[in-house]
Amino acid sequence: MESAAVGAFLKSVMGRLFLLLEKEYSKHRGLAQEAASIQHDLRMIAAAMDDQLGALGRPERTAVARLYSAEILDLAHDIEDCVDRFTHRLRCKHRGGGGGGAASSFVHRVAHELKKVQSRSSYADEIHKLKRRLKEARQRVVDSAPVGRPGGLPSSATLDASKPCPAVTRNPAGMEKPMEEMLSLLREVDGEPRQLRVISIVGLGGSGKTTLARAAYDSPHAKETFPCRAFSAAGTLPEISQRIKAILLDILQQIVPKDSMDLDADTNNLEALLKEYLSDKRYLIVIDGVQMDEWRAVNSAFVDSSTGSRIILTTTIQSVANVCSHGNGYVYQMDTLGEEDSKKVAFPGIRSPELEHGSAALLGKCDGLPLALVSVSDYLKSSVEPTGELCAKLCRNLGSHLKENHGHDSFSDLRKVLLDNYDSLAGYALSCFLYLGIFPRNRPLKRKVVTRRWLAEGYCRSESLRGEQDIADENFNKLVDWNMIRPIDTSNNSQVKTCKTHGIMHEFVLHKSLSHRFIMTLSPDHPRAGANANNARHLSVHDGKLIECEASDEDSSRVRSLTVFGDAGGAISFVRRCKLIRVLDLEECSDLKDHDLKHIWKLWHLKYLSLGGSIRELPRCIDGLHCLETLDLRRTKIQSLPVEAIQLPHLTHLFGNKLMLDKDDLKNVNKMSKLEKFLSGKKSNLQTLAGFVADDSKGFVCSKKKDSKGFLQLIMDMDKLRKLKIWCKRVANRDSYMSDLSKVIQKLTKVPIDRHNDCSLSLDCKETYENFLSQLNLEPCSEGSKYDIRSLKLQGSSISAGKFGQIALPQTGCRPA
Repeated sequence: MESAAVGAFLKSVMGRLFLLLEKEYSKHRGLAQEAASIQHDLRMIAAAMDDQLGALGRPERTAVARLYSAEILDLAHDIEDCVDRFTHRLRCKHRGGGGGGAASSFVHRVAHELKKVQSRSSYADEIHKLKRRLKEARQRVVDSAPVGRPGGLPSSATLDASKPCPAVTRNPAGMEKPMEEMLSLLREVDGEPRQLRVISIVGLGGSGKTTLARAAYDSPHAKETFPCRAFSAAGTLPEISQRIKAILLDILQQIVPKDSMDLDADTNNLEALLKEYLSDKRYLIVIDGVQMDEWRAVNSAFVDSSTGSRIILTTTIQSVANVCSHGNGYVYQMDTLGEEDSKKVAFPGIRSPELEHGSAALLGKCDGLPLALVSVSDYLKSSVEPTGELCAKLCRNLGSHLKENHGHDSFSDLRKVLLDNYDSLAGYALSCFLYLGIFPRNRPLKRKVVTRRWLAEGYCRSESLRGEQDIADENFNKLVDWNMIRPIDTSNNSQVKTCKTHGIMHEFVLHKSLSHRFIMTLSPDHPRAGANANNARHLSVHDGKLIECEASDEDSSRVRSLTVFGDAGGAISFVRRCKLIRVLDLEECSDLKDHDLKHIWKLWHLKYLSLGGSIRELPRCIDGLHCLETLDLRRTKIQSLPVEAIQLPHLTHLFGNKLMLDKDDLKNVNKMSKLEKFLSGKKSNLQTLAGFVADDSKGFVCSKKKDSKGFLQLIMDMDKLRKLKIWCKRVANRDSYMSDLSKVIQKLTKVPIDRHNDCSLSLDCKETYENFLSQLNLEPCSEGSKYDIRSLKLQGSSISAGKFGQIALPQTGCRPA
């Protein structure tokens, strides 16, 4: 009877299968080429857009251009979703139900193949829809273009030689100390030769750079000391040659007497004219808003005639300031205003308890940025009397003021500064920037957490041969370099470890992200989701605000990440419907329970998983997370790790807090055989293993080698390991334990003599015996090799580096604690 049933099934299902294949063959033929074609089309259109915007310069970027960029970004995400859905259906292994024998298994396999065919058909239809959307997007831009200009971008208007100088506040609050420091830099240093010095003032736009430079330039000391002075604002003309000519001409017109030189007759030789005129002068030149290419072109005109001349430059880019002031120059970093000075700027001459209380949140968002505070002050002046209630209302609507004009536009200058930062980014770098809106304002962000999340989201891809990690680091460094995010803590090699987004920049980023459907955040500041919330790619839930989500399955399939701060509310049940989710950050989720994770295996695309302090056990179904790259359990109460987690094929970073392999798994011969086979077969992708306890527990008896495997011995087969952090214990079999630990350290630190080792090692020896490290036995290096390590951290009550003296360490690499 069973064989007859199988035969009937084959006749029915296989007939339909072949019929479907024949009908859809034309769609399936060249499906891969179609996908590649649409992605290529998208890249070409985006590149053309970048070229047009780059040629025009930032001031000419119109609302049409920004809308077009947003649409291209949205299309890129939808194309990526389409590909992910299709590959998931074709590649993931079918998880069939229980028994049923060979016939049942065969039925499931055939049904799965039928679903594959249907998937190809729907995928082909989706590809055609996306291509139609691309064509329509391109046509909309063409239709909106003014006559004679492609791409919906305006023709170049006649621009002034240099941009108008920003309005400068007289006697600004909080500038007393910066002014003293700036004047001291203009003075000569006793005992040093009189020489040219370049002073670069750097900081976020609106931080008061121009105000400080102008105040120093107009000071009585500067007027008395420097008889030859000029203040020039770098231009906004599209061609670099035009901008350079405009700067040189502007300076010459200010310092050269009108009757002594015909500048109009010799505009092609401006650099030589300026160099000759300054050759015997003591001068003070200020260039406001300089860019790297402009400085490289004009700096040769400023000769050092040993007269003690000064050049002051302002820039928003840290690397530009560093290069311009390299040598005997000075980089002055602008700081934000303190609380009292912020109040003086925002509420000049006005103080009341009601205003103080109602304005606290607004001042927090301004975060001491002078231009933001001046904008608030101008806005409040339009009312009869500033009140706390008016400040609270402005605080709630601040994001919309930063986006568009609201009647009396007090925020136009601030909006331009923020848009300049926004327009400097494109593609995935822009996605990385917008992504910061997920996190609450004033929240310190760890560099490595942010970059790992970017990598999991796919925001660091490139067609070049460069690694994705390098691109992630580059994007992060650019945000720091452009002062869009502020460093809080740096490592010994000056690399930023922790940062945060400036308050007003965070408000701008969050509002941009919300309006582009990039992020949906539900928090006390944003209690209601907008019309596009269901289509957002990233959900950020604060304090249980997501009680019930009415998103359809199609809408929730767009969600790529869920981040929870405080209570999750209904977010955990909602996440099961997010079929393409890549990042699940529940590290700060306070009401997550162990049973909430029982369906987590269904999140096949998940690449980043972080759990919080309410979790005590990791489910074994985690083996279904085929794509998982980062598993962070540091804040959990998990102490026993199932071996299934170690065997995840793409797992790259595993973090815990005194984790140990499950004791029952250690006794299970079948499980440990599979683990040993997985590791010895070089299938492990682990690069970071942090937070494990290394004791003398042994696993199964290997049938081939006839010896037991301990955790330290398992580490020996992790060939890609680059960072290891373990807790060492008191053990009964000390000699064997120290031998295994020595071998692990040797494997991690031994490299060819001509190669730098980028590995790091952290040992916690608090629970070991005295002179623990002195019992390590590191073999002498053979010729052509050495012991080397990037970072070594040793923690314990009374330890010394001991045998680690054989290892070449960076100057600040060894940290006994």
